[in-house]
Amino acid sequence: MSVKLENNPPSPPAPEEPVQESAPIPSEQAVPEKRFDFRHPVFLTTGEWRKIRAEVEEFTEALGALLSTYLRVEFGLQLAKLATIPFNDFTAGMPGATQLTVFKIEPLRGVSVLEIRPSIGLGFVDRMLGGPGKPATLDRHLTEMEVALMDQLVQLVLNEWCKPWKRFQELRAEILGHENSPKFLQSSGGDTIMLVVSLEARMGECTGPIQLAVPYTAFEPILTRLAQSSATPAPTGPATPAVKWNRHLDTVPIKLKAQWPAFRLTARDLMKLKVGEILPLQSHLADRVELQLGKLTKFRGRLGTREQKWAVQISEISKL
Repeated sequence: MSVKLENNPPSPPAPEEPVQESAPIPSEQAVPEKRFDFRHPVFLTTGEWRKIRAEVEEFTEALGALLSTYLRVEFGLQLAKLATIPFNDFTAGMPGATQLTVFKIEPLRGVSVLEIRPSIGLGFVDRMLGGPGKPATLDRHLTEMEVALMDQLVQLVLNEWCKPWKRFQELRAEILGHENSPKFLQSSGGDTIMLVVSLEARMGECTGPIQLAVPYTAFEPILTRLAQSSATPAPTGPATPAVKWNRHLDTVPIKLKAQWPAFRLTARDLMKLKVGEILPLQSHLADRVELQLGKLTKFRGRLGTREQKWAVQISEISKL
């Protein structure tokens, strides 16, 4: 048996089929990248910051009016800065000589600080002693007597700071002590994040900053409630500008007058009235007592008694 060998060239290889790249599997929910700063771990959105700033601006306006009344002089107060910074950075921005009040906000945790520079603090003391409130000519520390006087004003500031947050939690500020140099201040750890409110005060020729710093972690639950409570649905129509209420009017007495609607009486009958005369009134008028503020009827109600005194039960609020 013979085998015949043929010298045939090898057949070319079959062309490879193009490999189709698999499409990326779409994720169920795209998570945007977010930079995290471990030195400033504060989770606040732009909207939350806006709400906090609105509350702080309202506090600034109310405090300015309060101090103007207390000092009996024109007093200007303006919000300069609102930020969250570490405690070390907060103290590093202070001068070597300043007046520091350490206080506690019950029942929150942590210790807070109020800084008033001597340039404006000595003017406060001068005004409280009956002077014009001129700026100090020497840059010096406050004496013990001046610090005691300042505590009266400081307590007003702290009480006013607690007022805007009372609708979320009842707060009470208590002064713990004083320092006159930031290098001796050890109320918080160096890395503690502080919510710092920087104000610029002006009283005549006296000007100077006032800073209030509270531990952010202690105040965070209240700020969270603020963000949740302020969330309102978008208005369907044109927004009506809200009227700002001045809290200092809460205790102002207002004269309120209750009366029945007028009934007809001739001049002759009026002239015949004597002591002991009885005027017959229709029974349905007892349910139509009008409560007036000045000359305007604000409420309507029904007449009755309570604890052996005449009383009016409000049943309707009139639109002025």
